[in-house]
Amino acid sequence: MYRNFSLFLLAGFLFLFQDSQAKIWRVNNTPGVNADFNQVNTAIADSRVTNDDTLYIEGSATSYNYFTLSKRLVIIGNGYFLSGSGGNSGLQYNTLSTNVNTIIYDSAASGSQIIGLEGFDLRNSNNGSGTDNIIISRCSFRGFGLNYTPAPNTTMEGWEIRQSYINGTISLNDFVLKNWTFRNNIVMNPVQMGNVENKGHIIRNNVFRNTVSIYEAYFANNIINNSTFTAVNCVVKNNLAIGTPAGFTPFVGNNNNSNGYTDAAMFAGATGNSTDGQWQLAAGSPAKGAGLTIGSVTSPDCGAFGATDPYRLSGIPNIPTIYQLTVPATVPSGSNTMSVTFSSKNNN
Repeated sequence: MYRNFSLFLLAGFLFLFQDSQAKIWRVNNTPGVNADFNQVNTAIADSRVTNDDTLYIEGSATSYNYFTLSKRLVIIGNGYFLSGSGGNSGLQYNTLSTNVNTIIYDSAASGSQIIGLEGFDLRNSNNGSGTDNIIISRCSFRGFGLNYTPAPNTTMEGWEIRQSYINGTISLNDFVLKNWTFRNNIVMNPVQMGNVENKGHIIRNNVFRNTVSIYEAYFANNIINNSTFTAVNCVVKNNLAIGTPAGFTPFVGNNNNSNGYTDAAMFAGATGNSTDGQWQLAAGSPAKGAGLTIGSVTSPDCGAFGATDPYRLSGIPNIPTIYQLTVPATVPSGSNTMSVTFSSKNNN
């Protein structure tokens, strides 16, 4: 009862920020919950759900089925790492994450936003060529893979991957990528964005914990691991490296790039910290103030928690959330009112 009530209030907050013509739909697969839909694919297939609508996918103990994103939608989840070992407590009243299996993207999904989901990987549909201007924000996901081998020179433009925890491979060498923004992410596995037709990327303020292969990018304010680094036709500035990763040495000493650091000196570390919180900078970290100026922030910190719009613990969506809720256990017979106390916070 309490969880459903809190989520209903949050959906009400969401409504305040939507275009008057767009609609918000509740999706919850918990038995007994009176939501609009119990699966995302059911919602997308429904003719009442149209472009620019919002699906609020509520946290659940059960993962949601895979779905094909074939409409231009805003999809918002509850965040991730919300409780338990490695979690961040006190951020959501409902501490269940929104875990979703594979998301297959279709060209009709261009312009969609995916926020606050966990567990999915992204794959192209057989109509996935030319899917453009997707925003993936504040998610914990497994990376990109292939459902279908794309036709040669299939282009995807204008994607933004930001403020996310990525624990799978970004495998995008089969696509031509143009004008992608990849920022303020924590990336645990390889990044492959090396197609020689790529153009115009901005890759900044990330923590990379594995190999990086990129072509035609502005690469700045990142912290890279002691793994192979390949950057062709790139501007590489103000990056720091753990150890001496292969391929990074030619950049050291130029444009404020440096190497030879240790994890212990750079990061807060796992002891006493959450799964994502451990990648915050240590006191006295060499990455503090070492970044190239971004917008109005002069000499920002390098890494995911630096610059103008830093990584947010647990991917809490940038909308008001309820983190405390008190509801009476019973309501006196014949009473028309009850007293409810809740605490909310802004997460911009």
